[in-house]
Amino acid sequence: MSVDLEKSSFAELVQLQKDIAILIKKREKEEKIALRKKMEALAEESGFTFDDIAAETKATKKSKVKPKYANPDNPEQTWTGRGRRPKWIVSALNSGMKVDDLLI
Repeated sequence: MSVDLEKSSFAELVQLQKDIAILIKKREKEEKIALRKKMEALAEESGFTFDDIAAETKATKKSKVKPKYANPDNPEQTWTGRGRRPKWIVSALNSGMKVDDLLI
């Protein structure tokens, strides 16, 4: 099937775009099913089930970092010390406090 896109009307192009989106979704689903079957077979060769492997992978996700600093005016506001400094940290530093003064 060869389509001359330059000669296609706007309506034909829009319909083609819709048809392609549907086909992409269908192929994506088919690919995922085929990949899962391959992964299940590989896991089975090693004496596991795919669900065993998937559960283990989920269990080893990174845990949240505990906060190191708390706002003395509102202890519910905390900061781990990573990323951009919250406004309350900046305000505290501007008022003469040190970061160590805000440690939990």
